[in-house]
Amino acid sequence: MFMFKLFGFFTAFGFFSGCIANSLFIFITIKYIKNISVPYKRMIVVFAALGLMFSGFEAISKPFTHNYNGTLLYFSATNFQLPINISNAFITVWSCFYLTTFSFISVLFIYRYLCLFDSSKTRFFEGFKGGLWMLYPLLPGICYASTIKYLCAPNDYTDEYVRDSVAENYGLNVSELARFSLTPYNSDGSVIHTSIIFLLIASSLINFHFSIIIFCSLKMHFNMKKELEKFSVQNQNLQRQYFIALVIQALVPTMFLITPAVPILIAPFLAPIVGIEVDWQSGNLYSLVGFYPPCDCISVALVVSEYRNIIKNKISMCCKNNAQVSVINSL
Repeated sequence: MFMFKLFGFFTAFGFFSGCIANSLFIFITIKYIKNISVPYKRMIVVFAALGLMFSGFEAISKPFTHNYNGTLLYFSATNFQLPINISNAFITVWSCFYLTTFSFISVLFIYRYLCLFDSSKTRFFEGFKGGLWMLYPLLPGICYASTIKYLCAPNDYTDEYVRDSVAENYGLNVSELARFSLTPYNSDGSVIHTSIIFLLIASSLINFHFSIIIFCSLKMHFNMKKELEKFSVQNQNLQRQYFIALVIQALVPTMFLITPAVPILIAPFLAPIVGIEVDWQSGNLYSLVGFYPPCDCISVALVVSEYRNIIKNKISMCCKNNAQVSVINSL
């Protein structure tokens, strides 16, 4: 119970820190950042705004998971007294944002890849076509959320299977929770095909976009020195910085979004086969998810010199103004 309550604290902390970091990042990008193309500027602003919405839905719905032997229970731990269907909608939308965020990174990588290898094709990211590129990540997000909604709907068998475990771990009645469940096997050991289909769809969506990220990053890494010769010295430094920032943007969600999900998703399939007892408050791993939006913006601001210089200048100006006010007050 202690860890379950601590999860609520981390969720709130992640939300407020994400709101502050992402809002400041959006403000600085729109108002002060100049050495960046308009399409990429729009994309990173939209991406930061996506992080804000992601944090907001997490704070409201508080998605949590519990692994019990051959079942994964995905439920809302929200303190808001909402109808079950509304809470279900919130955790479904959060799932959509979960994969939309990761998919958006692959779009950023494609743009940086084209900037380096074939800059003429970046025109496809301008105007209306650019809007379509930014809307694309919603498609895998909606697909992922739909598979959860329709392939992981709760049922009496799963509810009874996890009822005692949920009551013991959280003091909650599973029938009163907004929830979805993943149970690969029936009581007789036969396979439940909807669970297999869900795993195949979810893993395919993640692997497809992760493959794009890996391909673009490796291609850019091994050819960057040669391709950067086409740019001025200043642009070379800028291209390197945005590449490093983009790599960090890929590593951060891999660590905060994807890595925690792997053991959670795989356990219901393997535990009955291996014959091990599983009773995990696995949703505690999602505490990491809340730290993703602020970490993403902070990493970009630390790597790209233009952001660093603007932040340093603003801090020094504030310190200087405070010092002047203190001197005047002392007189």
